[in-house]
Amino acid sequence: MFDKLYGYIYFCQYLLTLHALFVEYIVAYLRIIRPVNCVIASVSVLVGAWIGRDIFLSNGLIAAAIIGFMVCAFGNLVNDIKDIEIDRINNPTRPLPSGKVKKNIIWLMAFAFMMCSATASFFLGTFPFLVVIAALILLLFYSVYLKKTLFGNLAVALISGLSFILGGLVAGNAASLVPLIFSIFIHMPREILKDVMDMRGDRMIGAITLPIMVGTTQAYNISAIFLSVLCLMLPIPYIIGILDIVYIIIVLAVAYPILIYIIWRLVKKPSVNALPLVSNLIKASMIVGLAAMIAS
Repeated sequence: MFDKLYGYIYFCQYLLTLHALFVEYIVAYLRIIRPVNCVIASVSVLVGAWIGRDIFLSNGLIAAAIIGFMVCAFGNLVNDIKDIEIDRINNPTRPLPSGKVKKNIIWLMAFAFMMCSATASFFLGTFPFLVVIAALILLLFYSVYLKKTLFGNLAVALISGLSFILGGLVAGNAASLVPLIFSIFIHMPREILKDVMDMRGDRMIGAITLPIMVGTTQAYNISAIFLSVLCLMLPIPYIIGILDIVYIIIVLAVAYPILIYIIWRLVKKPSVNALPLVSNLIKASMIVGLAAMIAS
């Protein structure tokens, strides 16, 4: 009787171990696509269609939002593949350098996201198709050639802004240019700060990033300038009548305090250990901005 009981307990423990390993396996593959960033890309597509207009959904817009998710996932996968060696220094716990995921499977996933997004965008029309193809090419070119250069940060900012343009093209909304401009001024400082965090590994591979070229102090100052200019520009959609009072209330009550705090931290020259928090706060301000545009 006790032998059967022990056998049952052992079997349950075995199943629990398998379940834990399976969950860890799935989480690692989800983590590498950075699902939060991909969802932000999808929402950005919707904002590009909705800004200054009533909220609506169509088959084309839903497809465009899904395509935005897939393009972002493709870029994240290719980026991590190309960064595997430097991540062994800067971020050894990431899925690829830690060995939690297989490189050949990540390549297959990247190829699948690329083909699915390109194929689906073909049915949205010529200009949306060209925007998606341009984004895919820029993401690949960025990961291979631009990432560790002075042009890398600008490339990311422009690529991120294309999500709004995709939505604007699908909906025929020229106002999508407004969040495109905002996107550049919010992504540039975040990318610069990420380069500051990666300086140790970047120096070892001979990368030429902005913090390496001008130093961390000037990198912080430049980031603060981008965010300060963004603060000055944020009221413009309300002033010119694209967005209503709900937008400016959310911006003043939520976005401004976050951005002003970030600028203050940058002026005080935070330690590298504090930069992940600053980077996450910038991402939080992005989410607030998107919510303000949707609510208006």
